[in-house]
Amino acid sequence: MAILIHFTQEQVRTLASVTPGEIRQWRKVVPCLAAKPGKSARFTFSDLVALAITGSLTRDMGARIGEIASGIDRLFVALSTARPTNLEGLIAVVGRNSADVVSATDLNSHRLTQPVFVVPCDIIVKDIRARMLPVTINDQQAPLPFAPVAVGTRA
Repeated sequence: MAILIHFTQEQVRTLASVTPGEIRQWRKVVPCLAAKPGKSARFTFSDLVALAITGSLTRDMGARIGEIASGIDRLFVALSTARPTNLEGLIAVVGRNSADVVSATDLNSHRLTQPVFVVPCDIIVKDIRARMLPVTINDQQAPLPFAPVAVGTRA
């Protein structure tokens, strides 16, 4: 049985790099977010990725949330079926009224019938990981300044 980790609203804002005002505005038009009202709202890792993608589309790409709200709602649903460990190889394809999550190899065969935003989940997941674990851990042990010697042996 898989353990599902939930994030608080404050954790989501920090990790997805979104403001309280953005979430408040998005809740008005995105049904998946409207279903999680108040301070007791809990978000999955997939929700966290969807919020970060939404922030990227609205902030960086200039998309208006009112115009892509239906696509964003479908993005939340599409990401909810993906396992968090598999998100790094996926690409979110978000249109005005549609969203899909496909692997990078399947993107060429994905039929596009409308203008879409294409967002690689790799970048989003790496950004979230960097915010979760800001200190990189060095896997190699530093060399010892002296040779190891046995201490306190009994005969």
